[in-house]
Order: sequence, then C-alpha cells, then structure tokens
Amino acid sequence: MAREYTKIPIVEAARRCGLVLDSRTLRREEVEASCPFCRDHGPGKHHLSLNTVTDQYRCNLCGASGNSVSLYARLHGISNKEAYLELTRDSKVYPMPSPPIPQTQEREPRALAERHAVYHEMLSFLTLSEKHRENLLERGLSDERIRQNGYRSMPETPEQRRLLAKLVGSTYDLLGIPGFYTRYDQWTLAGPNGFLIPVRDRNGLIQGLKIRLDDASAPNRKYRWLSSRGRTMRNGTRSYSWIHVAGDRTRKRAFLTEGPLKGDVASFLANDALFICTGGVNATKGLTETILALGVREIVEAMDMDQMVNPQVRNGVLAMRREVQKIPGIRYSKYSWNPAYKGVDDYFLSRVSAM
Repeated sequence: MAREYTKIPIVEAARRCGLVLDSRTLRREEVEASCPFCRDHGPGKHHLSLNTVTDQYRCNLCGASGNSVSLYARLHGISNKEAYLELTRDSKVYPMPSPPIPQTQEREPRALAERHAVYHEMLSFLTLSEKHRENLLERGLSDERIRQNGYRSMPETPEQRRLLAKLVGSTYDLLGIPGFYTRYDQWTLAGPNGFLIPVRDRNGLIQGLKIRLDDASAPNRKYRWLSSRGRTMRNGTRSYSWIHVAGDRTRKRAFLTEGPLKGDVASFLANDALFICTGGVNATKGLTETILALGVREIVEAMDMDQMVNPQVRNGVLAMRREVQKIPGIRYSKYSWNPAYKGVDDYFLSRVSAM
C-alpha cells in the first residue's frame, strides 16, 4: 500500500525558516525571497524563487535548489526526515524574518562530512601529471603510496575549472566548500597551478586541500590552502589551517611536524609511523583536540631545522611545545638530526638512500 505524504507548501516552509519574502510577489505563482545561502550579493534583494505549484525553490544566483523539506532541513542542520516531521506538526509560529548576513562577512566552510564528499568527488575527476608524479617519487614515495594518498594536479585552464565545477556541482552543492566560487553566475575553482594534497583528519576524511605551487618565483611560499575567500570571489568560502594525520593511527607514539606532504613522506619512509602535521608553526588550532582524539601517549617533536637560525620559527615551535606539554599524560621529546637536512622527511630519505 502506497504511503501518503502531507503536502508542504514552499511558502509555508520559507516562513517557518524565517526567510524574507518580497510581499509584492505573494500572489504570484513564483514568490521571491532573499536567498539565505548566497545572501543575494547584497541586502534588500530577492533572488530565491519559490514555486508554489511544484513547491520547489531555486536561487537564480548561486543555484541552490530543492523542495520544502530540504530547505527547512538545510537551514536547521537536520535530516530531511526530521525536517518533514517538524513541518507537519500543527504549528503556525513563525520566526521574525531576518535579512541574510551581508556578503562582507566571510562564509564559514561546510561540515567535515560534506567537505569530504565534495573533495572526494572532485579528486575522482582529476589526474596527476607526469611532472608532479616525478616530484613525489623524488621525495621517496612509491607509486602505490602516491595513489593511496590521492594527490592530483590542479586543472590549469578556466575551461577545465568550470567543467570540473559543473561535474561536481551536478551531485553536490558547492556553496560553503573552500575553493569554489561563482564567476558570471557559473561555478568555477580558485587557486594557483600545482598539485593538490588531501589534508585528512584522524578518520581519513578530507578536511581541506593544500596546493604545492608550480610557481618557482616564490620559494618561501611553496604551499597554499585551496580557498576562495575575498571580495572578488562571489559565493566563495575561506579555508582554515587544518591538522593533518598520516600513518598508522593505532600507534601510541606520534611525530609532530609542519606540513601535510612532509608528514605523508616521512610516515611512508618510517614504515607508516604516525605523524601529526600542522599547517605552519603558528597554526596549532585543533592540535590538542587531535592528539587527545588519537589517544597517543607520546609526542616526538620533529619540526624543521630552520628553527635553529630563524627566531620567528623558533618562537612558534616553543609556543607549540608548551601547548602540547600541558596535555595530561603525554610524554614529550624532541627528535634531532643532522641540520644539513632541513626537514625530517629529507633526513629519513637520506637514511633510506644510504641503505
């Protein structure tokens, strides 16, 4: 026997969400409202179309779309089932309409599970160029580990980037995903040319992507987060400097270093040793939480040797060290090597090459 569902008018759902409706369109088949997802690129505008016949919504700027239930679910951060149950309750209490947040405020990234799904799909459409593969092999990685870690080359032309965004956007909503933004009302991808490094949490989920730049003119800025922050990138989203975890996550001793690629390489060269990697010596947000979640008992500091000659780096390392040493039950030690090798990955590679 077919199950019957209660019809939920789209305008009713919009009011229950507190959306700002254009009163001049309330008697039309298409009611207009302010879009809560892209903020209409400015206050007082109404780009969200509410179709009262199909009970579907769509933003004519950012492309956000769905039905009464999915609109309520997305804005309240709940499942479609929970949204349906709430909407079908006999309630006529509406929140006061609130204008969307001005576009000048930076958009926060979507939840981890959503970012992982989008980035996983995005990487599945990309390949790794031969020059980038050679770069990774020279660092000491194997072809199999390169494949496992999921490195990919950035699409280089505007056409390739728009096509990638279109392919990913056919399955996932790109609003709130760092790296994606709209140009002339079409989704595209930001970022310099180079290869992408998935930055994973303790469960292997992709939190964000870092780019190893091809541009050799800035040797002190070889890496950059995939981000689409800034006034010129409409519907763009900022990125954070997430903590990366590489290697065997069941181990109780973890090395602490700077840079996700460095951690990937060093872990591989040290038989899958557990590495916790910050995005920089001062980018320690989430570090304590990651250490506690992994359940490690010992932290071995393996930061770059330039701390010996660079006071700013040294001060950052000392601040990080103090933070970790405050964690109860953690043994802390420092790993030292020949300063002729800047990073722990370089040192491990030298040992493997000498065998």
